[in-house]
Amino acid sequence: MAQIAANPWSFVAADAATTLALTSIVNQGESLLVTSAAHGFAVGSSGQAISLQGGTIGNYAGGYRVVNVPSATTVLLQNQMKNRGLANTGATGNMLTPAAYLDMIRAEQILWSPQAAGDTLSLTDVFGNLVWKPTSAAAPPIGPYTYGKVFWIRGLVINTFTGSGTLQITIN
Repeated sequence: MAQIAANPWSFVAADAATTLALTSIVNQGESLLVTSAAHGFAVGSSGQAISLQGGTIGNYAGGYRVVNVPSATTVLLQNQMKNRGLANTGATGNMLTPAAYLDMIRAEQILWSPQAAGDTLSLTDVFGNLVWKPTSAAAPPIGPYTYGKVFWIRGLVINTFTGSGTLQITIN
């Protein structure tokens, strides 16, 4: 499971986001009511970090905290930009959960150690912008793969992570 209390952060395939199709986003001023496929959150729970990405969600893309879970297919999100226009029922896109982190991070090195050919990794920020997407080799040696550029990331979402390898991100 994700280990972000120490540096470097460490992740395994089980930490990858679950992608759920959205069917609507309703701006309620202080909050956004998002309807999706069954999300698995406990009714009445709060605090989960999520990311809205892709489709026709426009300026609603980004990272959010769940304020409340009214039902198995709806979540109420904290709306930090209350001046956004109304989104219509039928807005398409994806709700990715969990977003590993919502705030700015300074990544100094990303190290991915796939264990088999065909293992995949795809990292985005909370807006859906691609951060890194290496591809494992077709035959041994498999890796590891290192991305050593220092850069800022607005949140972190592990979109795809297959196989039994590990991912480490050194932050500052």
